[in-house]
Amino acid sequence: MFRRLITTTAALLATGLVLTGCGAANSGSTSTPDTSKPLRIMADVTPHSLLLKEAQKEGLLGDVKLDITEISGDIDPNQLVESGDLDANFFQHVPYLTDWNAKHTGSDLVALSPVHVEPLGLYSKKVKLDTVPDGAVVAIPADATNQARALFLLAQAGLITLDVKPDQPGLDYSQITPEKNVTGNPKNLSWLKIDRPQLAATLSDPKVTLSIINGNYAIEAGLVPTTDALALESADNNPYANVVAVKATLKDDPRVKKLNEALTSPQIQKFITDTFKGSVLPAK
Repeated sequence: MFRRLITTTAALLATGLVLTGCGAANSGSTSTPDTSKPLRIMADVTPHSLLLKEAQKEGLLGDVKLDITEISGDIDPNQLVESGDLDANFFQHVPYLTDWNAKHTGSDLVALSPVHVEPLGLYSKKVKLDTVPDGAVVAIPADATNQARALFLLAQAGLITLDVKPDQPGLDYSQITPEKNVTGNPKNLSWLKIDRPQLAATLSDPKVTLSIINGNYAIEAGLVPTTDALALESADNNPYANVVAVKATLKDDPRVKKLNEALTSPQIQKFITDTFKGSVLPAK
């Protein structure tokens, strides 16, 4: 998932994260932000950083300036926002953020409006959907919320049945697992839980029959989700839409409001549709 940082700022952020772990950062600071300064935001390269740069290029941010750092290395962008080393980040969906907040006592990160969906896809270099063999091994994301998402996609593809639905009110996505929630498995699928950045590589693993890969990693691996996926998520009512996250104390900052307005504008929605041809979808 992560890449080489492209700015000196990013190196400083990484140092800031280490200091945070040692208790030296300004976590919990309540100082009033200077709205005349650039908004410091960390984003994944594709498509997040590209969307931020397009909003700037099209003048959708008005007088608001962005200081964009692209994610790389073993860095937690949520921790950097929580500590005050960043103002915002743009890389995650709401279930992931909800799970992160639950695991970090006292954190108060909030999501802005949904921007886009990177459809999770089911891929294979070995079989088609109607030729999946008995006992096939499926590589799925290791993290809890995307693991649930993978199971919903397998259910959508007709390979398993679950005792929960993705749009079920109050559903805790972090608690859904193959062991607890798969009620029907006619192909006797087994699970290989892999960190998301490594899932595309499992397509070449002779032990793996099917791989479920997040949209951004699929694109980076040279896959075209709309044509290469055996099954693909829809954007309609998708709970996994990507969002900008900020501390609760910053959500009414004029710069944050302007950024939210720009990323959800018709111009950016059209840019997503025209640029990614269905591999990334505007949130609906």
